Amino acid sequence: MLIDWFTVGAQVLNFLILVWLLKRFLYKPILHAIEEREKRIAAELANADKKKAEAQKERDEFKHKNEEFDQQHAALLSKGRTRLKPNVNGSSTKRGRPLRS
Repeated sequence: MLIDWFTVGAQVLNFLILVWLLKRFLYKPILHAIEEREKRIAAELANADKKKAEAQKERDEFKHKNEEFDQQHAALLSKGRTRLKPNVNGSSTKRGRPLRS
């Protein structure tokens, strides 16, 4: 069996040309697309972390305001109850006048 060195050389050259073409027109655009996607995902994750921190801050503010409202509510209720305590004779009064039953 004889080896045709011209054919072997041509096949090696064709293979190298194919590798170069694939690298230039296939591999680099895919790598570029992957890099862009990674950048976009990183930006979205940073944005999500920022929004999560903002939501936690607003949640804490809401919780604090809710506690303040609960305290005010309890104070108003106790104030109202002390005003409406029954008199010594058992009837309730409001501003000096007896309440109707």
